[in-house]
Amino acid sequence: MKNIKATVEVLSQDEIEMIHKGTLRVLENVGMKVPNDECLDLCEKLGAKVDRSSYVVKIPAAVMENVLAMVKAAKLKDYEDNKITKLSAGISTQVFLVDYKTKSRRYGKLDDVMKGIALVDTLKNFPVNNPVVQPSDIPHNTVDIVTLGKICQYAKKPGDVFVSSTTSAKYIIEIGKVMGRKAWYFLESISPLQYMKKSLDMAMMFVKQGMNIAIGPMVMAGATGPVTLAGMVTLQNAEVLGSLFIVYAMKNQFTGYGAPGHSIDLKTMLCSFGSPNQALIGICVSQMGKYYGLGSGSNSGLTDALMPDFQGGFEKASNAIFSLLAGSTGIGCQGIVGADQGISYEQLVIDNEWIDAYNYVLDGIEVNEETIAAEVIESVGIAGNFIAEEHTAIYMRDNYWKSELFNRDNWDNWTASGSKDIYDRAHDYVETVTKDYKTMNPVVEKTKFDEIDYIVKSAVEELGKET
Repeated sequence: MKNIKATVEVLSQDEIEMIHKGTLRVLENVGMKVPNDECLDLCEKLGAKVDRSSYVVKIPAAVMENVLAMVKAAKLKDYEDNKITKLSAGISTQVFLVDYKTKSRRYGKLDDVMKGIALVDTLKNFPVNNPVVQPSDIPHNTVDIVTLGKICQYAKKPGDVFVSSTTSAKYIIEIGKVMGRKAWYFLESISPLQYMKKSLDMAMMFVKQGMNIAIGPMVMAGATGPVTLAGMVTLQNAEVLGSLFIVYAMKNQFTGYGAPGHSIDLKTMLCSFGSPNQALIGICVSQMGKYYGLGSGSNSGLTDALMPDFQGGFEKASNAIFSLLAGSTGIGCQGIVGADQGISYEQLVIDNEWIDAYNYVLDGIEVNEETIAAEVIESVGIAGNFIAEEHTAIYMRDNYWKSELFNRDNWDNWTASGSKDIYDRAHDYVETVTKDYKTMNPVVEKTKFDEIDYIVKSAVEELGKET
């Protein structure tokens, strides 16, 4: 079969509908805190009940069901053939840069962003080139606009940033216009069931300029959500649907089913990225997304490991595969060390490689009269080999996944070449492709480069008055 088809489920249809009904109950009886007057007006116009004294928006079940019916009618995602979607990776900008070799980490710098640009441009499974770190060597309230400027000036791929203020938001939108791209704003609720005022203010700014909005509540079972996974999924679902309703009220468009939730490790009380719960949460997210006819993404493909060891590989692979086979179209951002403990250049390279292998598997196998090779098998006969056959020369490239990173050699050759492990090979790759990053040429023409420079300088000047 060309392409893999599958479905993995942890919820029965009755259980999905039970979660759905629980979600409607929460949205109707509890609601969400939405501290933005304009947004309150839009939600009320769509049918929500609004308490302006508390900024609480309650969505009657019938109103939410009506919006969900429009979602299904829009046919935003087709799940009928159970075809698994090929995978790509994103980057979540981190505070720290991790050096696996010295087992140390430090605060990120603007120079790290530039090196990251050079590296990520070479990684085929990363379609976007977001800043790898938040630079600590520039004023903190200018990080988003300064790093976006560098991305747009020097990266061959598009990139986005976490927007930190309404002041920087207006300049980020202007850079998007210069580049001919629609900027993204990530409207993230704070669990349980609320938004920051400035988040809604920035979302409204983006909407009015025709820009894009994404959602993604990060409920944590046992902390900001119920400890039971069924309860956590219900609260997460309420925040997803509530966010979907609010964004639809804002811009008359639907978002995807983004749900990057986790569970708390009860021993350390830290958010866990790699526990077995992550696989279960990922499957639930996939099933709930299917139920509403939306493409879904969860924070699978992640790990709690602080080194690229067996734990890291096992956790990433297991929780990613389960959620992807269940139908998710997206996983968590890659290159991360542990649960947001930092980012590693080498981990980005390793993650790019495993995603490439995963996508190779998704291609499946081609079965026809030529590929079953019955005639060739007859010709070679008993005790022969197929190395010199023309059939091998014709088809070998389609049936071989080449990796420069994963070891396929024997012991003697491996030791003769320095006994390098996967980290060593990833590090070699990083240093090779980034050796000239300090002298990178801009990828945009001078007029655009200068426009971006002017916007960034104007933003920095205005933001400097706010500190």
